[in-house]
Amino acid sequence: MPVIPAAFFARLRFLLAGLTLALMATLAPTPAQAATCEASMSDIAFGPVALRAGSTNRSSGTLTITCSSSLVDVLVGVCVRFGPGDGGAAAGNAPRYLRNGAGGVVAYQLRRGGFGAGYGTLNTAYLTVPLLLGQGQVSIPIYGEVLGASPGAPTGTYESLFSGTADISISTGVLSCDLLGTTRAVPDFRVSAEIVPSCELSVGSLDFGRIRGLGLGPVDGTGAIDVRCTEGTGYSVSLGMGQGPAVSGPTQRQMRNGGSLLSYGLYRDAGYSLPWGDTAGSRASATGDGNTQRFTVYGRIHQGQDTRIGTYTDNVVVTVNY
Repeated sequence: MPVIPAAFFARLRFLLAGLTLALMATLAPTPAQAATCEASMSDIAFGPVALRAGSTNRSSGTLTITCSSSLVDVLVGVCVRFGPGDGGAAAGNAPRYLRNGAGGVVAYQLRRGGFGAGYGTLNTAYLTVPLLLGQGQVSIPIYGEVLGASPGAPTGTYESLFSGTADISISTGVLSCDLLGTTRAVPDFRVSAEIVPSCELSVGSLDFGRIRGLGLGPVDGTGAIDVRCTEGTGYSVSLGMGQGPAVSGPTQRQMRNGGSLLSYGLYRDAGYSLPWGDTAGSRASATGDGNTQRFTVYGRIHQGQDTRIGTYTDNVVVTVNY
């Protein structure tokens, strides 16, 4: 076996190290002067948005980076920065705001990676664009979601325009978003939502308590219905007839205890003169102002009924029509 001089080993190691360094340099993002990049961001349109509990209002857009270079580049490092938009934002752009022309405000978030608070707030997006024959393009989704379930904002169109370098810009040939590089503006894009009428409903129980007899007069009780609707939304509240087997109207509903029945009525007023039902003229109505509006339900068990002791119950469906 021939003996290779030690000097040859040293030269071989030097050549291999040089090859590794050259490869790493080729794979690293190129300097700004070697490539030109442009960005475009599509509009994010939430469409019809209902601001009520349990509703999910999400949408997305696409950020596209296109780069070119006259050099034999492999990767170009790019940072896109997102500002507040002309709707404004809280500290750190969390959240941003959509606005209408009448002072209405709707909070929303922009995120990268997916929906939900776990993805944080989008302020910067760093990408590496691979080039082939001097050309390359990368696209990523940008996620948006309207926050909160308060219907306090009036209905209508809400927008925020991202325009100029304060709202969206691109830096080319950087190793991270901590470096400025060559910064240029990105074409405008818009985030929009159409706030539609919506309502929330909360209903409690009406408990007449313990009754010793119905011979001396009726027994009265009250319950509450809470409704919250978007500002300017007209609505009505109707009460079903319950589950009694022989209900003839809103004043003659029936509670049940096995085979025994107890007749009662539900009313819109403390004088028990306005029956509350589910037909025209018997519903309660109002116009939403974005706050909770409370309706008192007046219940009356009619006197003179002869029934056996026990617990009597009924279930009445409450419906908000808007």
